[in-house]
Amino acid sequence: MTQTWDNRVKFVVRFLYDIDNNGFLDKNDFDCLALRSTVIEGKGDFIRTKYEENLKVMRNLWNEISDLADFNKDGVVTTDEFKGAVKNACVGKKYAEFPQAMKMFIDSRFQTIDINADGVVGVEEYRVDCVSRMAYKEIEEIDTAFDKLLNDDDRKKGGITLSRYQELYAEFIGNPEEKAQGAYLFGPLPDLA
Repeated sequence: MTQTWDNRVKFVVRFLYDIDNNGFLDKNDFDCLALRSTVIEGKGDFIRTKYEENLKVMRNLWNEISDLADFNKDGVVTTDEFKGAVKNACVGKKYAEFPQAMKMFIDSRFQTIDINADGVVGVEEYRVDCVSRMAYKEIEEIDTAFDKLLNDDDRKKGGITLSRYQELYAEFIGNPEEKAQGAYLFGPLPDLA
């Protein structure tokens, strides 16, 4: 498992955005993400108004990604195009400096992970998020990754708040250091070479 910046950005494409698993990003991925987010946030219930909100967020995110990364304007964004866009738009920047639609996605993602809606992602919610995407053999590897995310304030609060999640997400894609605390936001990652 590796937490390099290159691997983290590949992870974002493959496991967060490329929901139809066709190897590239397009509008369809983000329409499907809107439905997925709505169902997960509703714990199985489908709330049309929430879906319409999520659809707006995801379409704005696709438009922003497309504008920043679809260099040849063919309607798809490859992993290499996405990496170039992230390097230009996010590396070395704080959450507040990220493109607006990306910030909305990050906030929406937090709400999806915060299953009990208490404003804090605890270890149990982190585990659910990790295992819903990847295969792990031992719970300890997930718990160790969670522990690496936490600072003393997080420990006092029992986990990660929205503002801390925003900070960690910005580190995940914006800090090229392999040992960056935010590198563990989505658990131990496989080598996606």
